[in-house]
Amino acid sequence: MTITLNADYDVTLNTALLGYVGENNARHVSVEGMEVDGADRYVLTIDYGDGVQYEVDITGGQWTPTADILRSAQTVSCQICAKKLSGQEYILLKKSRIFRLRIGAAIGNNAVPSPDVAMDALDRIDAIGRQAHADMQTAVTAAETATTAAENAEKSATTAGVSADKAEQAANRAETAKAAAETSATQADTARQGAETARAEAVTSQNSAKVSAAQASVSAQQTTADKTITAGYAKTAKTCADSTTADKQAVQTLAEQVTADKANVAENATKVAEDRAAAETAAQTAQAVADSLPDDYVTAVAKIAENTAEISAVKLSDKELKRRVDALYDIGQGVTHRFETDSETAYQKTVPTGAKLMSVKSIGGHSEVIDGEIVSAGVTEVVEQGRNLFDVEKCAALGLYYGFEIDTNKTLQIALKDGKTCPTNVSFGIVYVHGNTMANWLITSNGVRETITNSRDMTDSTQIMVACYPGNKETMQSIADAFDIMLVDGIYKPDTMPAYAPFHRNEYPIPEAIRALPGYGWSAGTARNYVDYENKRYVQCVNSVDLGTLEWLYRPEQQRFYAIADSITGKFSESFGIVPNIVVAKYDIVCFNDITTKTDNMKASAVKTANDYITIRNTAYTDATAFKQAMQGVILYYELATPIVTDISSLIPDDFLRNIEVEAKGSVTFKNSNGDDYRIPVPSEEEYIVKLSEVGGTT
Repeated sequence: MTITLNADYDVTLNTALLGYVGENNARHVSVEGMEVDGADRYVLTIDYGDGVQYEVDITGGQWTPTADILRSAQTVSCQICAKKLSGQEYILLKKSRIFRLRIGAAIGNNAVPSPDVAMDALDRIDAIGRQAHADMQTAVTAAETATTAAENAEKSATTAGVSADKAEQAANRAETAKAAAETSATQADTARQGAETARAEAVTSQNSAKVSAAQASVSAQQTTADKTITAGYAKTAKTCADSTTADKQAVQTLAEQVTADKANVAENATKVAEDRAAAETAAQTAQAVADSLPDDYVTAVAKIAENTAEISAVKLSDKELKRRVDALYDIGQGVTHRFETDSETAYQKTVPTGAKLMSVKSIGGHSEVIDGEIVSAGVTEVVEQGRNLFDVEKCAALGLYYGFEIDTNKTLQIALKDGKTCPTNVSFGIVYVHGNTMANWLITSNGVRETITNSRDMTDSTQIMVACYPGNKETMQSIADAFDIMLVDGIYKPDTMPAYAPFHRNEYPIPEAIRALPGYGWSAGTARNYVDYENKRYVQCVNSVDLGTLEWLYRPEQQRFYAIADSITGKFSESFGIVPNIVVAKYDIVCFNDITTKTDNMKASAVKTANDYITIRNTAYTDATAFKQAMQGVILYYELATPIVTDISSLIPDDFLRNIEVEAKGSVTFKNSNGDDYRIPVPSEEEYIVKLSEVGGTT
C-alpha cells in the first residue's frame, strides 16, 4: 500500500488494508510526501484502542508489517509524525491527522471453487496466456461501464433484491456455474496435455480463497459494492468466455451469472464520480482495490465493502451522474449543445454547469399561512446574477465605508489586475460586524497580503463585512480600478477557487399588467395559478372566497360548522380521506374524516357529496350566527373545478424572459413583493441551452 501526504500533512491512501492476521514481511508500505524541513526521523504510530500502541520507523519511506503488528483482525488508528533530535530526545515538528487502516482476518482452509478461479483454470487449459483480471479501462470508460452496471442493477432489483437469502441464492448459482466450468475443463482435458496439472493448481488456489455462503450473505447486507469493480468482473468473465470455442457457451453462462450476482450486491452503488477528475480518481482507486482483491467472488465482495468509504468520496447524485453520462453520450453522437429544463420549486436556483442561455417558460404562485396570515408569493422580478457576488463598482459609486455584507459561507479573493500597482494609503479587507473590530486586512499600501480569506475562520461573529479605509469614494474607486475582487458561495482552497469573473446582475421586472391578473401568486395545496410565458397565457387554477359570506350550519354532536359552497365551483374530492386543495388562515387543512371523527380543534376541510361542503371545527363557538360573524374577512383559497385561461400576448413583448445570457454557477432569483422577509419558494420552469463539453467534463 502507499500512504501519500500533501503539504498540509493530510493523508491519502490507495487502500485501507494494512494486511491480514499472521502475515510476516508479506506486504510493503510506502510513504510519500512526508518530508519536513529540519526533520531527521519519521515514525508511524499504530493504536489498537486497548491501550497498546506501536511506533515504527518509516524514515526511509518504506516499512514492512510483521506478524506481531498484524496481531488481530480489527481497524487501527494511525498517525504519521515528523521529528527532530534536540539534545537527548526527539521533538515533534509536524503530525498528520489520525487515519484508519484495517487488519483483515486470515482466510480459512475450507473452500469451494469460485467463478473467477474456475475461469482462470480454463485460461490455463486453453494456454492462451490470458490474465485472471482484465486491465482496468480508462477513467471515462470505467464511469460509463459502471453506470451501465448500475442501471442493470436497478432493472433487476425487483426480482433480484439484496436480501441475505437472495445473496445465498446468488452464491449457489455461482457454485453451479463453477461446476459447469469444471465440467468443461474436464472435457477439454482429453484434448490437451497437462490439463490435470493446471486444474489441480486452480483447485489449490480456490481452496485458499473461499469463505462460506453465510459469510457472503452478511457481506451482501453490509456493502454498497463499487460498480466499477462489478463491471471489471463482468469483463473478466466475458474474456474467459471468448478464450476457447469448445467451452464458450459454458463460460458465457458463467459470465452472465457472475454479472447478475455482482449486480445484486451493487444495487445501491448508483453513483460514480463528481466530475471527470473525480472519475479518474475513482478509477485509480478502483484499480488499486482490484489489484488487492482475492480471486474468489465471495471474499471479493467483502473486500469491496472495506473500500466503500474511499470510493464514496467521489460519488455523485443520480441526477448529476445521469446528466454527465448523457452529455458524454451525446458528444459521442456529434451533438455539441442541447436543451435542459429545470422544474424545481425554489426562491433562488443555481445555473447549471455548461449553461449559456436561459428562457423562463413559466412561473407559478405559492401561498403559505405565516404568523396567522396567508402570504402569497407573486413574483415581481426575475434577477439573473453571475457567480461573483461582489459589486465593487457600486461600492465605489456610493463610497461606503462598509462596502458589502457577507455571511460565513463565502470566500473572498483579491488579486491585482495585470499591469496595475497597489494604491498608496489604502486598506481594504474584512472586519467583524460586532464592535467594528478590524481584522485580516487583505490590501494595504504594501500590496495584497493574502489571496483568499475564508469568512468561516472568523469565529467572533456570525456575520462580517468587506470594508475599506479611509471610507470615501476615492479610496473605493482606486480599489475598483486596481484589483479583481471576487466573492463566491462556499469555502474554497486556493487551488480550487473558480477563475475570476466580473460581477454582473440583470433584473427583469414583471409587468404591472401581469401582476394585476386575478389571483396572481396564489396557490392552494398542489393547485396554483401560473403565468405560461412560453405560450403567453395566464392559467388561473385557484380562487378565493370570504368565509363570512357563506351560510353556516352547526352539528353539535361533532362540534363542527359546515356550509354549502356550490356557488364557488370548487374542485373538492368525493373521498373523505383525501386532504383538499384549500388554504385558510388560522386553520390547519385536514381530510374530512379528521373533522368528523377526531377531537382536534381549529381544523378545516372540504368535500363533495350531493353538494360541495366546506366544514370547520372551532370549539370556541356553538352558534352559527356568531360563527359567521367571526368569519367575516377570513379568506379561503380553493382549487377551481375548471381553470380559467387568459391570453396575455398583448401584455408582454415577444422576447420577454427569452434567451437570457447566464453564467454557470450563477443564480436566478424569483423575488416577490414580500421582500427578503419571506423568501417563499415558487414553482417555475426554465429552459437552458447547455454546452455539453462543459457538462461532460471534456473541456
